[in-house]
Amino acid sequence: MSGDTKDAVRQQFGRQASWYTVSRVHSASDGLEALVRLASPSPDDRALDVATGTGFTALALAPYCRRVVGVDFTPAMLREAASLRHARGISNLVLCLGDAEALPFREGTFDIVTCRHAAHHFPDLPRALAEMVRVTRSGGRVLIDDTCAPEDPELAALMNAWERRRDRSHVANRPPARLKEMLEASGLRIDAVTMSQVPQVFSDWVGRSGMAPADAEELRGDFLAASTGARAAFRIRAEGPQVRFSWDDVVIRGVKR
Repeated sequence: MSGDTKDAVRQQFGRQASWYTVSRVHSASDGLEALVRLASPSPDDRALDVATGTGFTALALAPYCRRVVGVDFTPAMLREAASLRHARGISNLVLCLGDAEALPFREGTFDIVTCRHAAHHFPDLPRALAEMVRVTRSGGRVLIDDTCAPEDPELAALMNAWERRRDRSHVANRPPARLKEMLEASGLRIDAVTMSQVPQVFSDWVGRSGMAPADAEELRGDFLAASTGARAAFRIRAEGPQVRFSWDDVVIRGVKR
C-alpha cells in the first residue's frame, strides 16, 4: 500500500472498529453465505482470510477448517476480532497483523484464501491478488467477495464518488467483469461467480465511516436528487426519515493453476 493510503486505512478503521463489530452488513449477508459455500471448506483445510477486519469471514470458516488465519492491517480491528473469537469459543483461528500487498506467509501455505468487502480499499489490487495467489497451494481456491460497481461507466463513477466522499480510505469499486479479468491475470481459473445485493440504511452507512453530520446530510440530499437511472441502479428510496439503497455484491472463485 502507498504510505498515504496506509495512514488513511489505519486511521479510518482504527477509529471506527467497534461499528464493524455490530454491523449486520458485515456479520451476515448473502455474499458471506455464498463465499463459505463456494470455498468448499473441509476438516483438513488451512484457510487465510485477508483484510479480515473484525473477523466475520474467518469466524464463519473456522468450524469447517483445521486452521484459519485472519490477517489485517489495523490493530484495532484485530482486537475486535479477538473479542468475537473469545465470545464464540473458537480455538482454531489465529489473528495476525499484516499487509495484503505483502503477506507474511510462505508460498503455497493455504488451501483456501478469502478476501471479503476489502478489495475496494487496496491501492494496488493486482499486487494484493498476486500475494493471495502466491500463498495458495496449486489447485487451491481464492475467493473475492466485494461490493461492485455497475458495468455502466457513468454509474460506476458516481458510486465511487459517493463512496470517496463518505470514506477517504476508499480506492475503487470495480465492475464484476473487471474483477474477473484481474483475477484471471493473477493466475487463477475462474470457475464460479455469484451475485447478490447488500442492503444499506444511509444513516448506518455514513455512521460506520464517521462522516461529519453536515457532510452526511449533503450526501443524503445528493442520493435523493440522483437521476432516475441511478436511483434504479442503486435501489434508492426514502422510507419516512430513512433513506435505503443497496450496492451489488459479487463473489468470485478462482482456482490456482
